[in-house]
Formats: sequence, structure tokens, C-alpha cells
Amino acid sequence: MSEVLNINHWALAGLYLLFLIPLILFQRWQLGLSKNLISSVVRMTLQLAVVGLYLQTLFSFANFWLNTLWLLLMIFFASITICKQASANMKALMPAVLAGQCVALGFVLPVLMVGVIQTDPWWKAQYLIPVAGMLLGNALSANVLALERLHSSLKKRHAEYQFYVSMGAPTPSRPFMREALSAALKPPMAAMSTLGIVSLPGMMTGQILGGTEPLLAVKYQLVIMVAIFIVVFTSVSTTLLLAGRRLFDEYGNLIGSP
Repeated sequence: MSEVLNINHWALAGLYLLFLIPLILFQRWQLGLSKNLISSVVRMTLQLAVVGLYLQTLFSFANFWLNTLWLLLMIFFASITICKQASANMKALMPAVLAGQCVALGFVLPVLMVGVIQTDPWWKAQYLIPVAGMLLGNALSANVLALERLHSSLKKRHAEYQFYVSMGAPTPSRPFMREALSAALKPPMAAMSTLGIVSLPGMMTGQILGGTEPLLAVKYQLVIMVAIFIVVFTSVSTTLLLAGRRLFDEYGNLIGSP
């Protein structure tokens, strides 16, 4: 395979001119999205530039504690985002969400780094940080979906929940938790079932463009897809299990809202 081709700065800047097409149409159709698009593009560019510079520095330092600190910050901000996106009670559910992310990554990352990818050292930032980012991104979406489904189910079927409580069910919230978990697991399962047929995943495409042999890129993608599902299942299960203890009292009555 050939070496990765560099992208000229001016060529990249010229690509941004394509945004003029939707901006002109936004104005013509009076959609009111021009400011949002400009803000999104500027934020995306600045954030990725800062992250790129930081990661380049992180890779050069190759320090275990620095890598660990960055990983913990990723988990912390992902947990905050989950609570905000799901309109969750931050004080009540933040510990559950944070624990869900820590348990999932704490279980899966060492297996990937030591047992499968076999990096040396295992905490090498070049592999640890990007892989953790992909896993956290998918866990974030799944947890938001699960908490939103839990909230909507308890709200719409409150009478059903109260019926379970009145009948003395040991875990009256179980049907709602099961429904929330099922909703969170369906997207990654659908993605796995159509991978390679409907779409080529971003990681695999990026590696091929970077000069990696296609079969090796496929191996990495399979590793990531398996890891994503395990992380999603573990993080959502842990979050829902711990959230249930903070949302209901010892009698099964709802004392908070997600």
C-alpha cells in the first residue's frame, strides 16, 4: 500500500467554500439555519484543531499518567453530556452514568490493548485515546437513548408502574428498564448486521485511505465493532441498574425523574 497522501491547507480551505451552497439555499428558503451552520462549522474546526494539537503533544510525551488523566476527562465530559442530552437529573443520575462509563471502559479497554491489539506499552496514546473515544461516543448515544426511553415509558405508563407497585412486584421497574436496554442495543446490532453491505465504517475507510492493507483494516473494524457492543451493553446496563436505585425508594415508589 502507498503512503498516506497529505492534504494541502489551501485545498482544505477551498473545500469549505462548498458551504456557500447550503447557506445560499438556507437564505432563499428562509430556514433560519445559517447562523447555526456557521457556528457549527467554526466550532468543529477549532475543536478538532485544538484536539489535534493536543493529541500530537500527548503522543510525543508518552506518559501513562497524562494519558490516564485525559481518559478520565473524556469519561467525565461524556457523562455530563449524557445527562444533559437525556434531560436527566444531574445530581441524581450523574454517579450512575459516570459509573456506567468507568465500568465499561475499565473492562473492555485492557482486553483490547493487552489481549487483542497488543500495543507496547498497552497505554500507548496513539491507540488508547482514539479507541476510547470511539467506544465512549457510541456509549454516549446509547445511554442517552436508554435514559430517554426510561423517562418516556415511566411517564406514559405511570398507571402500569403503579399497578406493579400495588401488586407487590419485587422490581416494578423491570419492564421499563428492559425496554430501555432493548432500545439502546438495537442501533449497534443493526449496524453490525449491515456492515460492509449498506455502509463502509469510518474507521475502516480512514485506515485504508491512510495506507493500511484492506484486510488489516477489516480486522481492526471487527475488533472495534465487537468492543462497541460490549461497551454499550455494559455501560447502559450498569447505568440503568444504578439509576434504578436512585429513582425509586425501598417501596418501589418513583422519587425522581431521569
